[in-house]
Amino acid sequence: MPPLSKIDDVGLKILFLLIPGIIAFGIVKSIGPKRPRSDFESGLQIFIYGVICYLITGFFEGIYLWISPTTGKEFWQTVIGNALGLATLNPTNGLDAIQIFLTTICALFVGCIVTALRQNSFPHRLFVRKLGLKRIGEVDIWDLTLNSPDIDHWATVRHHDNGLVYQGYVWGYSDGGDERELLMTQVIVFAKSGESEELVMVDTIPVLYLGLDRKNTVLEFRAV
Repeated sequence: MPPLSKIDDVGLKILFLLIPGIIAFGIVKSIGPKRPRSDFESGLQIFIYGVICYLITGFFEGIYLWISPTTGKEFWQTVIGNALGLATLNPTNGLDAIQIFLTTICALFVGCIVTALRQNSFPHRLFVRKLGLKRIGEVDIWDLTLNSPDIDHWATVRHHDNGLVYQGYVWGYSDGGDERELLMTQVIVFAKSGESEELVMVDTIPVLYLGLDRKNTVLEFRAV
């Protein structure tokens, strides 16, 4: 019976370790770029997010303990030891309800920060592009183009099927699938005048949804 009790205790700690990871992963998946992930990749990210959340919580808890006059230890010994002990489920470190609650709150911020970094492709701009490599963080060139901070979101869309040209601000776009969709605002619509190739303005639309065929559509952007 004692070994079984110990296993249950470890399993419960692992479960609490995964809870903040699941929360952070859920935020990234819901508001971040919709990218296909395998079950292994999803599970690995949940585990890593959980470890990071407990590491951050342990770091600030270590600072609080170091400030306490009863500690009597050096700063890095207290802070790093507490952070690593909490993140690695050290059996000598306790895991109480307050730590779990604070780590859950931390997961909300971690999820939002990771989402912001991924939406702006910050890791790739910082490391990959600085090394002169051409690898991108997005699924395809569609995501790379519409998510690039170097490209202005005021766009010209030339629709070859109906001959219309749309100019406006790209407010949103589809990702993670085969369909290509745009949500544009402040749109001006142009059409050909008679048999000539001259374009004339025919309409203005505050908000416009466009379902695009990649083979018959051209998007034109300008640099920021």
